[in-house]
Amino acid sequence: MEDIEKHETVYSVSDITGIIKQLVASAPELNGVWIKGEISNLTYHSSGHIYFSLKDEGAVIQAAFFKYSNKNLDFKLEEGMSVVVFGGVTVFEKRGQYQFIVYKMRKEGLGELLQRIEKLKEKLYKEGLFDPRRKKPLPKLPRRIGVVTSPTGAAIRDIIKVAMRRYPNLEIIIAPAKVQGEGAAESIIAGIQELNKPAWGVDVIIAGRGGGSFEDLMAFNEEKVVRAFAASKLPIISAVGHQIDSPLSDLAADVAATTPSAAAELAVPVKEDIQDTIEQIMEKMTKRMVMLLQSFHNRIALVLQYRAFQNPVSMLEQHELTLSDVENRISLSIHKRLYEVKESLNRIKDLHLLVKNRLQNYKHVFMMNASKVEHLSPVAVLKRGYSITLKGNTSIASVQGIRQGDDVKVIVYDGSMNCEVQSTSNEVSFGKKS
Repeated sequence: MEDIEKHETVYSVSDITGIIKQLVASAPELNGVWIKGEISNLTYHSSGHIYFSLKDEGAVIQAAFFKYSNKNLDFKLEEGMSVVVFGGVTVFEKRGQYQFIVYKMRKEGLGELLQRIEKLKEKLYKEGLFDPRRKKPLPKLPRRIGVVTSPTGAAIRDIIKVAMRRYPNLEIIIAPAKVQGEGAAESIIAGIQELNKPAWGVDVIIAGRGGGSFEDLMAFNEEKVVRAFAASKLPIISAVGHQIDSPLSDLAADVAATTPSAAAELAVPVKEDIQDTIEQIMEKMTKRMVMLLQSFHNRIALVLQYRAFQNPVSMLEQHELTLSDVENRISLSIHKRLYEVKESLNRIKDLHLLVKNRLQNYKHVFMMNASKVEHLSPVAVLKRGYSITLKGNTSIASVQGIRQGDDVKVIVYDGSMNCEVQSTSNEVSFGKKS
């Protein structure tokens, strides 16, 4: 029994509570979840935090909505209010209690609307409307920007203020639009299409509004508005501000900004930064040009040290002397050759006689060779009394190819005869064939 006790592990309350907290924190089904319930025991703390309980018919859970998360909450919580909250479960170790930390909250009743938005989001995603590859880059230095928003809202004032501070020479064209309520979607679409017309000369479009409730921002979740963002030929920035959840227009736009002011910062460069960049580039170009000029100067100085550039006339004179010498040698060589040929011709006493004798010798040799050729020709053989016998087009060399009654043609030296064979014999006048 004592040995068993020696090997037992004894935990403190803090240890056990810490282990439970780690298990809860590592459980995905307890973190990043939406739950709904009824608010009770509501407390607005002076620090800005909101503490309450969430309950339903079967259970209660403590909840905390800290200041950094609830600062954008656009409605006041009340006892008995039904809400949907997003967050995660954690353990408060000092009390050994678990509680739900809230990051976002909505009134109950928005569930169906959120489901519809999620279905639309999935549909447009499958169509490729949110594909990053189709997004257009923003211009580096726009000369004119177009803004689609309410002309009386805080958004346009923020955009103009930021844009003019960053680049005072910029031109801003406003396409007034309703950004919430009935007709807002059509008004936003009309503004985007109008600013896309080449006549306005716009380089980039900012479309959006300032913060508001989830319902106020619904125009930027409408399918036709999202498609208008995606169909813009000009680069377009979605600037719907002060909302934890991004509207679908953010996904369809080329760039999404968290606020209208941030959109202006994305669209408009700082003039001083551009000037500094230009000055830096000019400085680098000047240094590079000086280096190139110095390099060329050194090369020219080196080339000028060559003898050809120090006294070019002397080089021309030298080449002229060389050319004159070559010319004299060629002239002497030609005269010498002509003299030798002339001397050779003078040594011949009678060129005509020499040529005549040479031709006589050639003629004699030719006649001898012609006589030999003629002596060997078939005509010379026929002149000696021989003949050629043809049967058809075939010459007859033996009586074996002839029959009595055959028609043959006999060719002699000065003509031919058509004959009929009366008989054949193996004997000839100069003896019997062996």
